[in-house]
Amino acid sequence: ADAIGGEAECGGEWVHPVPGAGIVSAWRSASRPSHNGVDLGAERGAEIHAASAGRVVTVVCNAHTPAGRQLSCDVDGSPQIMGCGWYVEVAHAENVLSRYCHMMQRPAVEVGDTVAAGTVLGYVGSSGRSSGPHLHMEIHRSHKPVFDTAVNPEWFFGTKDISL
Repeated sequence: ADAIGGEAECGGEWVHPVPGAGIVSAWRSASRPSHNGVDLGAERGAEIHAASAGRVVTVVCNAHTPAGRQLSCDVDGSPQIMGCGWYVEVAHAENVLSRYCHMMQRPAVEVGDTVAAGTVLGYVGSSGRSSGPHLHMEIHRSHKPVFDTAVNPEWFFGTKDISL
């Protein structure tokens, strides 16, 4: 493990989840210390690809009011809404998990699907707690993700010679 608690080695091919999209909001910045991922700016409808081979373990609509009332993920969200919108989690080798949030519609995969690096999981949108189309991408060093298992995706992809 390195200084931020991430594992540098994770077997298999890794690819950029939205080719050409760059970081528009960083991991755990001073203004957003609980932001467990990076936001990749992309046009609505851009394909979101599995970053590596694995098994889909979560396909969920997570959008609700602060009071807990469930909202639709089939519409744009806002900064006042809570949750990740339509999202997918993929469990990879070596206890790594990737999370892809704010999809524009129900994801293209189902729980239990096996995916290869580059498989289309869904499409960039703005569902859930979002102020515009982008992909919120997280990497966790556990198949049971919590705040303390998150690692900086920019660092992690850098270990794969991929620049986010």
